[in-house]
Amino acid sequence: MFDFGLLITLMLAVAAGWFLGRHQKDKKQGSVPYPSMDMLGIDRQSETMQAILNMAQREEAVELQLNLGTFYRRRGELDKAISIHQSLFARPDLDKKLSEEVQLALATDYLNSGLFDRAERLLRELLKSNSPLKTKVITKLVTLYEEEQDWENILKLAGETKQLKDTKSIAYACCELADKAIKVQNFREADKLIERALKLDNRCIRAILLKARMSELEGFPNKMLASFKEALTYDPAILSVVLPNLQKDLESRHRPEELEKLLEGLWYESETPLTLHRYVEHLAQHNDLDTAISQLTYSIGQVPTLSGFGLLLDILVEKGEPLSVEYMSHLKEILHQLTDKFEEYLCRQCGFESDKHYWRCPSCKQWETFTPRLAHMPSVQSALD
Repeated sequence: MFDFGLLITLMLAVAAGWFLGRHQKDKKQGSVPYPSMDMLGIDRQSETMQAILNMAQREEAVELQLNLGTFYRRRGELDKAISIHQSLFARPDLDKKLSEEVQLALATDYLNSGLFDRAERLLRELLKSNSPLKTKVITKLVTLYEEEQDWENILKLAGETKQLKDTKSIAYACCELADKAIKVQNFREADKLIERALKLDNRCIRAILLKARMSELEGFPNKMLASFKEALTYDPAILSVVLPNLQKDLESRHRPEELEKLLEGLWYESETPLTLHRYVEHLAQHNDLDTAISQLTYSIGQVPTLSGFGLLLDILVEKGEPLSVEYMSHLKEILHQLTDKFEEYLCRQCGFESDKHYWRCPSCKQWETFTPRLAHMPSVQSALD
């Protein structure tokens, strides 16, 4: 439904001052009518838009137009937001402060619309003018460059201004460029970028994992293992990303017991279904099924999940317990059907779901918030569903 709340509030606020101060003058001049309340009806939205745009010559309406444009942008009606802010931006009589606010609003409209070239031009102009809005302008530019995956420009921007305080964005720009450098075997450049990222954020998981990758390529397996362990210390949820390399390394060097100890420690330190399942799977593969069944039976009593129960059925079927294997397999299939509708990863910041891992959430644009669903503690209600 059309949200009248903000529009009505804004219209009333300006209309009160307008009619008190300009009513008589407007009678004499026959000026364009002020948008009336009945224009807000859904069937008269086009008329409302035209009336709003006709207010461009009225100085008292500038703040209203600016806020209405922002309102439309937040509603996702970007064409209307652009029309309003463009009409304001074309006015030569606005004072410098207000003109810069309008320019920033229009640049934001363009950015949200994917018109990155236009947005960058307006933002760069504001940056050169030494505007009081400089911090906001820089933040918008960083967002723009992240959307374009223009990591070089983020680092360039960081070198140009001290107002860029978002060290995580700079660190991840370094990581993206380091990843590219590794792919073309430019290890010296990659190493410099990784070290820069870690100076900006010494707990940058992506940088630590890139460091592990460098150690592997350079033939230092112990350094690689140390980096993996460091990353897991900071964020156990990253286990799903590093486990394949951990298994490959430790099993190739005939050290499965070290991986078991690591997985056991992660489970006790971070009691989530993710750490439990990986630990039990390792037990079932390298230890004995009875130990795995015992551990899992106890643990899913503490952290009940459908996927944990499914894993238990897997092990029981493999062991051939004196239950009907056919019946157990049937239950397993039902459980798979129940869990297949869930995406594997979700953002702990905004809840966006996906079947693949992202370092930067495609929805809320935050870094390091995308984690496996199994790394989240389930609520009692979700466990029962």
